[in-house]
Formats: sequence, C-alpha cells, structure tokens
Amino acid sequence: MSMKKLISYIIPVICFSTAVSCTSYIKVVPTKLISDSENITRTIFFPGGTLDTGFYGDYLFDKVDKKQIFFSNKDISGILGNLHAKPSGQILFTYTPNSIYNHILGFYYADTTLQDIKRDFFIKTPEKELQNGLQYTYRYKEYEVMEVYKQQEKGVIRFISINNSVNQSADKFRLENNKVFFELNSGWWMQK
Repeated sequence: MSMKKLISYIIPVICFSTAVSCTSYIKVVPTKLISDSENITRTIFFPGGTLDTGFYGDYLFDKVDKKQIFFSNKDISGILGNLHAKPSGQILFTYTPNSIYNHILGFYYADTTLQDIKRDFFIKTPEKELQNGLQYTYRYKEYEVMEVYKQQEKGVIRFISINNSVNQSADKFRLENNKVFFELNSGWWMQK
C-alpha cells in the first residue's frame, strides 16, 4: 500500500475516533463588498439566494489572523451542537482586529423554518421573536453568545456572535450586536 493511500485512510479515522472536527470554521468565506464607508455592506451568499448585511467598518472579511481569534473550532462545533439540525454550509466568518470585539459566523440551514429552530434549539423560548427572526443570548464556557436567526424563502440563516468576555462586558457585547443586527440591518425584520 502506498504512503499516500495509507494517509488517506488514517486521517478520517483520526478525525472520527477523537471526536474532534476536522472542519475549520475560522476561515475566509467569500462575500462581496457593496459600499465602502464607515459602515460597510457585504453580500452574503447562500444556496439559492443572497443577503445584503451591514457591518461596522472594522470587521475583516478577506484575511484571518488567527492570533486575533479567541475561540477554537471545537468551541464552534459545541455551539453548533445546540441545534439538532446540521447546517447546509458556512456562509460567513468575520472578526475585528481588536480581539475584545465580537466575532460573527454565519450558517445556512436549507429547508428549515423558524418553528423548526424553536422546537430544536436547546433554549426553547427565544429572547426576542420577530416577524421573520429569532434571537437567543446565552453563555457558552467563558463566552457570551448571541444567535440571530433570519427566515429566508427556502431556509434559515443562523448568525452566531461570540465575545471574549474576559475583555468585554456582556452589556457592551449586547449593545454591539443590537446595533449590528437590529439597527444596521433593521430592514431585514420588515421583509416577509
């Protein structure tokens, strides 16, 4: 057996047997810049659609400096596990160069509704329920986590915002997320 073939057998076994995901969630995910100002808008792509999303100008999309990232892939796997459904794919990763601020990931769930989320999420009652969205806030290990779900025509987008609670208070974390998800992107919640 060739070394190449042997390695192709060993890597999946290692990933499976150690229960550690070999998936990297800390990566550049393609988005398209729409405007360039203090607040920027990026188009996020998901199967069958796009979503224009406003961010503050210090969020980074095109490079990843892992020294600025304060959580691990294993942490994201654990957070994703709070919902029984598996995502169809990752559609966003962004962070700021100042590691006290939020890092945001996005995932798409095809053929899923907000009712599915409410039934399957580990917290049964959302903190905020909107016409076409849900918000949950909770603590995971040493992190404050806010999850925002947005209904799309053929599925649900799940935004996961994580903060480094050692360096930023829960109140500032909440304020930043409210501004990003409910002020900069207020138009989302009026759409059906």
